[in-house]
Amino acid sequence: MTTRALTAKPAQVAEMLGYKDMKSVYRLIRTGKIRARKVGNTFLVILTSVREFAGEE
Repeated sequence: MTTRALTAKPAQVAEMLGYKDMKSVYRLIRTGKIRARKVGNTFLVILTSVREFAGEE
């Protein structure tokens, strides 16, 4: 059985999407194009929303 991560940190999402910095990821979160939860001081991005944004699903 393989397990897939359900969330990722903004730096990981930036790398996945090919962005140079995390500002673009935070902008996507703020505008609602990708979903994230804030845990303490850290955002955890929901990976299914990243896949939908990237057109993979």
